Amino acid sequence: MSKTVSVWKAYPGAPNIRRAEKSGAGTLPAGAFQYCEAMRTASSFGWYVYAPKDISLVFDGREVFYYEDGQWFPLKSISFEDEFREQWRSQAPDDLKDYDPPFMSELFVPGAIQIWSGYFVSTSPDWSLLVRQPANYDIRSSFSTFEGLVETDRFRPWPLFINIRLLTTDREIFISKERPLFQMQPIPRQAYQSSAFEMDLNQQLVAEDQSISWDGVRHTVRKIENKETRRPGSYAVDARKRVA
Repeated sequence: MSKTVSVWKAYPGAPNIRRAEKSGAGTLPAGAFQYCEAMRTASSFGWYVYAPKDISLVFDGREVFYYEDGQWFPLKSISFEDEFREQWRSQAPDDLKDYDPPFMSELFVPGAIQIWSGYFVSTSPDWSLLVRQPANYDIRSSFSTFEGLVETDRFRPWPLFINIRLLTTDREIFISKERPLFQMQPIPRQAYQSSAFEMDLNQQLVAEDQSISWDGVRHTVRKIENKETRRPGSYAVDARKRVA
Protein backbone atom coordinates (compact mmCIF):
# COMPACT_ATOMS: atom_id res chain seq x y z
CA MET A 1 0.00 0.00 0.00
CA SER A 2 1.39 3.41 -0.98
CA LYS A 3 2.11 5.95 1.71
CA THR A 4 -0.14 9.00 2.07
CA VAL A 5 2.89 11.29 2.52
CA SER A 6 6.39 10.86 1.08
CA VAL A 7 9.36 13.04 1.99
CA TRP A 8 12.90 13.34 0.64
CA LYS A 9 15.77 14.94 2.53
CA ALA A 10 17.73 17.19 0.20
CA TYR A 11 19.86 19.07 2.73
CA PRO A 12 21.92 16.45 4.62
CA GLY A 13 22.18 18.50 7.82
CA ALA A 14 18.42 18.97 8.25
CA PRO A 15 17.01 17.34 11.42
CA ASN A 16 14.79 14.32 10.88
CA ILE A 17 11.07 14.95 10.56
CA ARG A 18 9.36 13.39 13.58
CA ARG A 19 5.88 12.26 14.41
CA ALA A 20 4.00 14.91 16.39
CA GLU A 21 3.49 14.13 20.06
CA LYS A 22 0.36 14.03 22.21
CA SER A 23 2.28 16.08 24.79
CA GLY A 24 2.92 18.95 22.36
CA ALA A 25 6.64 18.12 22.48
CA GLY A 26 6.45 18.20 26.27
CA THR A 27 4.82 21.64 26.53
CA LEU A 28 1.18 20.62 27.08
CA PRO A 29 0.02 21.30 30.67
CA ALA A 30 -0.02 18.12 32.76
CA GLY A 31 -3.78 18.37 33.39
CA ALA A 32 -4.56 18.71 29.70
CA PHE A 33 -2.26 15.81 28.82
CA GLN A 34 -3.97 13.58 31.40
CA TYR A 35 -7.61 14.49 30.85
CA CYS A 36 -8.15 16.31 27.52
CA GLU A 37 -8.11 13.75 24.73
CA ALA A 38 -9.24 16.37 22.22
CA MET A 39 -6.06 18.39 22.80
CA ARG A 40 -3.88 15.25 22.83
CA THR A 41 -5.32 14.10 19.50
CA ALA A 42 -4.90 17.52 17.88
CA SER A 43 -1.32 17.73 19.14
CA SER A 44 -0.32 14.36 17.67
CA PHE A 45 -1.93 14.84 14.24
CA GLY A 46 0.89 14.98 11.69
CA TRP A 47 4.63 15.49 11.92
CA TYR A 48 7.03 18.07 13.34
CA VAL A 49 9.34 19.83 10.90
CA TYR A 50 12.43 21.68 12.08
CA ALA A 51 14.63 24.49 10.84
CA PRO A 52 17.46 22.92 8.81
CA LYS A 53 20.01 24.70 11.01
CA ASP A 54 20.09 27.27 13.79
CA ILE A 55 18.95 30.72 12.67
CA SER A 56 19.58 34.15 14.22
CA LEU A 57 17.57 37.11 12.91
CA VAL A 58 17.00 40.76 13.75
CA PHE A 59 14.13 42.89 12.44
CA ASP A 60 14.45 46.67 12.69
CA GLY A 61 10.88 47.33 11.59
CA ARG A 62 11.77 47.70 7.93
CA GLU A 63 14.48 45.16 7.13
CA VAL A 64 15.50 41.70 8.34
CA PHE A 65 19.14 40.80 9.05
CA TYR A 66 20.64 37.34 9.53
CA TYR A 67 23.80 36.31 11.34
CA GLU A 68 26.49 34.27 9.63
CA ASP A 69 30.26 33.89 10.08
CA GLY A 70 30.38 36.51 12.83
CA GLN A 71 28.56 39.21 10.86
CA TRP A 72 25.03 40.53 10.27
CA PHE A 73 23.79 40.69 6.68
CA PRO A 74 20.56 42.05 5.13
CA LEU A 75 18.28 39.14 4.28
CA LYS A 76 17.16 39.03 0.66
CA SER A 77 17.60 35.44 -0.51
CA ILE A 78 20.32 33.12 0.71
CA SER A 79 21.22 29.57 -0.27
CA PHE A 80 22.79 26.69 1.57
CA GLU A 81 26.53 26.09 1.48
CA ASP A 82 28.42 25.53 -1.77
CA GLU A 83 28.63 21.80 -1.03
CA PHE A 84 24.85 21.55 -1.17
CA ARG A 85 24.66 23.57 -4.37
CA GLU A 86 27.13 21.20 -6.03
CA GLN A 87 25.09 18.23 -4.81
CA TRP A 88 21.96 19.85 -6.20
CA ARG A 89 23.52 20.38 -9.61
CA SER A 90 24.55 16.74 -9.76
CA GLN A 91 21.02 15.46 -9.01
CA ALA A 92 18.54 18.00 -10.39
CA PRO A 93 17.11 17.95 -13.95
CA ASP A 94 19.03 20.04 -16.47
CA ASP A 95 16.53 22.92 -16.42
CA LEU A 96 16.76 23.18 -12.60
CA LYS A 97 20.50 22.77 -12.01
CA ASP A 98 20.95 26.50 -11.39
CA TYR A 99 17.74 26.91 -9.39
CA ASP A 100 18.37 25.26 -6.04
CA PRO A 101 15.68 26.33 -3.53
CA PRO A 102 16.90 29.14 -1.26
CA PHE A 103 17.34 28.38 2.43
CA MET A 104 15.73 31.69 3.49
CA SER A 105 14.02 34.43 1.50
CA GLU A 106 12.55 37.82 2.29
CA LEU A 107 8.84 38.13 1.43
CA PHE A 108 6.90 41.19 0.30
CA VAL A 109 5.52 41.89 3.80
CA PRO A 110 8.00 43.68 6.10
CA GLY A 111 9.34 41.19 8.65
CA ALA A 112 7.98 38.17 6.78
CA ILE A 113 10.39 35.47 5.62
CA GLN A 114 10.25 32.02 4.10
CA ILE A 115 12.30 29.17 5.56
CA TRP A 116 12.88 25.97 3.60
CA SER A 117 13.22 22.87 5.74
CA GLY A 118 15.65 21.16 3.37
CA TYR A 119 13.01 18.56 2.44
CA PHE A 120 10.74 17.86 -0.50
CA VAL A 121 7.31 16.28 -0.03
CA SER A 122 4.44 14.77 -1.99
CA THR A 123 1.09 13.19 -1.15
CA SER A 124 -1.13 10.50 -2.61
CA PRO A 125 -3.84 11.50 -5.12
CA ASP A 126 -6.58 13.69 -3.62
CA TRP A 127 -4.53 14.44 -0.50
CA SER A 128 -3.09 17.86 0.32
CA LEU A 129 -0.71 19.07 3.00
CA LEU A 130 -1.47 21.64 5.68
CA VAL A 131 1.56 23.43 7.12
CA ARG A 132 0.96 25.36 10.33
CA GLN A 133 2.24 26.26 13.77
CA PRO A 134 2.77 23.15 15.90
CA ALA A 135 -0.57 22.33 17.52
CA ASN A 136 -0.79 23.19 21.24
CA TYR A 137 2.92 23.92 21.30
CA ASP A 138 4.12 26.82 23.44
CA ILE A 139 3.52 30.03 21.52
CA ARG A 140 6.63 32.04 20.75
CA SER A 141 5.95 35.76 20.99
CA SER A 142 8.91 36.66 18.78
CA PHE A 143 7.31 35.40 15.55
CA SER A 144 4.05 34.03 14.20
CA THR A 145 3.50 31.29 11.62
CA PHE A 146 1.37 31.59 8.50
CA GLU A 147 -0.68 28.51 7.62
CA GLY A 148 -0.82 27.11 4.12
CA LEU A 149 -2.72 24.30 2.39
CA VAL A 150 -0.84 22.95 -0.62
CA GLU A 151 -2.05 20.44 -3.21
CA THR A 152 1.08 18.35 -2.97
CA ASP A 153 -0.42 15.55 -5.04
CA ARG A 154 -0.16 17.81 -8.10
CA PHE A 155 2.75 20.09 -7.19
CA ARG A 156 5.26 17.38 -6.42
CA PRO A 157 7.84 17.14 -5.13
CA TRP A 158 7.09 20.36 -3.26
CA PRO A 159 9.86 22.17 -1.31
CA LEU A 160 8.60 21.87 2.26
CA PHE A 161 8.78 25.41 3.64
CA ILE A 162 6.99 27.68 6.09
CA ASN A 163 6.36 31.42 6.07
CA ILE A 164 6.78 33.29 9.33
CA ARG A 165 6.42 36.90 10.44
CA LEU A 166 8.78 38.46 12.94
CA LEU A 167 6.92 40.33 15.69
CA THR A 168 9.67 41.93 17.76
CA THR A 169 12.17 44.55 16.67
CA ASP A 170 15.74 45.48 17.52
CA ARG A 171 16.61 42.28 19.35
CA GLU A 172 17.92 38.91 18.26
CA ILE A 173 15.37 36.22 17.40
CA PHE A 174 16.88 32.75 17.65
CA ILE A 175 15.26 29.78 15.91
CA SER A 176 16.73 26.50 17.10
CA LYS A 177 16.89 23.46 14.85
CA GLU A 178 16.13 21.34 17.92
CA ARG A 179 12.62 22.73 18.43
CA PRO A 180 9.68 22.13 16.05
CA LEU A 181 9.32 25.05 13.67
CA PHE A 182 6.04 23.91 12.13
CA GLN A 183 3.73 20.94 11.77
CA MET A 184 2.56 19.27 8.58
CA GLN A 185 -0.78 17.46 8.41
CA PRO A 186 -2.26 15.48 5.49
CA ILE A 187 -5.79 16.59 4.60
CA PRO A 188 -8.11 14.92 2.05
CA ARG A 189 -9.11 17.46 -0.57
CA GLN A 190 -12.78 16.66 0.00
CA ALA A 191 -12.48 17.94 3.57
CA TYR A 192 -11.89 21.54 2.49
CA GLN A 193 -13.66 21.87 -0.86
CA SER A 194 -16.80 23.91 -0.24
CA SER A 195 -18.78 21.92 -2.81
CA ALA A 196 -18.12 18.66 -0.98
CA PHE A 197 -20.32 19.32 2.03
CA GLU A 198 -23.16 21.45 3.33
CA MET A 199 -23.76 22.96 6.74
CA ASP A 200 -27.00 23.78 8.51
CA LEU A 201 -26.74 27.28 9.93
CA ASN A 202 -28.79 29.28 12.43
CA GLN A 203 -30.86 26.38 13.67
CA GLN A 204 -32.79 26.82 16.88
CA LEU A 205 -31.89 24.24 19.52
CA VAL A 206 -35.01 22.86 21.22
CA ALA A 207 -35.56 19.94 23.57
CA GLU A 208 -38.27 18.45 21.33
CA ASP A 209 -35.90 17.99 18.39
CA GLN A 210 -35.80 14.21 17.87
CA SER A 211 -32.71 14.37 15.62
CA ILE A 212 -30.39 15.07 18.54
CA SER A 213 -29.77 12.99 21.65
CA TRP A 214 -28.28 15.72 23.91
CA ASP A 215 -25.56 13.26 24.95
CA GLY A 216 -22.90 15.71 23.88
CA VAL A 217 -24.14 18.18 26.47
CA ARG A 218 -24.67 15.57 29.18
CA HIS A 219 -21.10 14.32 28.78
CA THR A 220 -19.54 17.78 28.64
CA VAL A 221 -21.29 20.02 31.16
CA ARG A 222 -20.26 19.58 34.76
CA LYS A 223 -21.51 21.65 37.68
CA ILE A 224 -18.73 22.59 40.05
CA GLU A 225 -20.92 22.10 43.09
CA ASN A 226 -21.86 18.59 41.94
CA LYS A 227 -18.67 16.75 41.04
CA GLU A 228 -20.53 13.53 40.29
CA THR A 229 -22.25 14.94 37.17
CA ARG A 230 -19.16 14.29 35.04
CA ARG A 231 -15.78 12.95 35.99
CA PRO A 232 -12.70 14.64 34.47
CA GLY A 233 -11.30 12.56 31.63
CA SER A 234 -14.50 10.70 30.80
CA TYR A 235 -14.33 11.82 27.18
CA ALA A 236 -10.73 10.58 27.00
CA VAL A 237 -11.79 7.15 28.24
CA ASP A 238 -14.60 6.89 25.68
CA ALA A 239 -12.43 8.15 22.82
CA ARG A 240 -9.60 5.73 23.60
CA LYS A 241 -12.05 2.80 23.73
CA ARG A 242 -13.29 3.77 20.29
CA VAL A 243 -9.76 3.75 18.86
CA ALA A 244 -9.02 0.42 20.50
